Amino acid sequence: MLQRFKLFKFRFFLLNITVIFLLSACTNSLSDIINPTKLALAEVNPQLKFEQEAMVVRLNEVLNEAELNEQERAELMFERGVIYDSLGLWSLARYDFYSAIELNPKMAAAYNYLGLYLLLEGDYDSSIDAFNAVLELDPDYDYTRLNRGLAFYYSGRYSEAERDLSYFYQADKTDPYRVLWLYFNELEFKPLEAKSKLIDRAKGLSKDFWGTTIISYFLGDLNLKQLRLKINEQAEPNSAQYAEILTETYFYLAKQTLKIHQVEEAKNLFRLAIANQVYNFVEYRFALFELSQLREALTNPVIVGN
Repeated sequence: MLQRFKLFKFRFFLLNITVIFLLSACTNSLSDIINPTKLALAEVNPQLKFEQEAMVVRLNEVLNEAELNEQERAELMFERGVIYDSLGLWSLARYDFYSAIELNPKMAAAYNYLGLYLLLEGDYDSSIDAFNAVLELDPDYDYTRLNRGLAFYYSGRYSEAERDLSYFYQADKTDPYRVLWLYFNELEFKPLEAKSKLIDRAKGLSKDFWGTTIISYFLGDLNLKQLRLKINEQAEPNSAQYAEILTETYFYLAKQTLKIHQVEEAKNLFRLAIANQVYNFVEYRFALFELSQLREALTNPVIVGN
């Protein structure tokens, strides 16, 4: 039995070395991208948030002064919650979503947001319950498949995550972000197949999505310098689009870097994803979450026996 266990540990070691070798090809120069003299960050004009803030004021006036039935009030509270969410005011958004559900218990979209907040708190079971409620109310609510898949992924239930993430991918095979999450999930429980599947799925991707360029970098079709040039070609610096592109790029580079155990570089990349303040992007939300997970792992390390 001891000999068999040692053989298993040796095979597991070889598997990890193989995966690290496959991933390291596109991350070995990432220290360059976080060099302070070469750092790309968006300095977005605060005026870009003005329209959203003005809309909150108008919604407040209507909710306080107009005669509304419960359905109308629920819709307006939901709309205000969405704006709060996009402004990073998540506690206010959460209050509005809860209030909307109290007025209209069949509001699937509000359950979806609440499930996401529960997931980001690490309450996986409650978040999955919320996502299940969404799908009971609206089986075609596409992004709940992604969110529930992420709840399974982050709780280590990779085969269940595969089910939801595959369903999400099948709904639009041209979307690179659906491919990226499938890839990261597959790296966890069938890593030797992940790269070949990424190559195969990349063939059908749309070039209209910036994520397709990120996948090209992962596959070695671009080096880091070329990736940086493409970022600058894609959007004007200090525009909202530039901030979104940087958020996505830094997040997925961080995920790839973390897989080869370059933890400090990954942390820096997650922080850069957050720095662009695209609050309602999946990548912003989960950059925060990944950092909280890394802090927790540092505070409560898992002790593995010899």
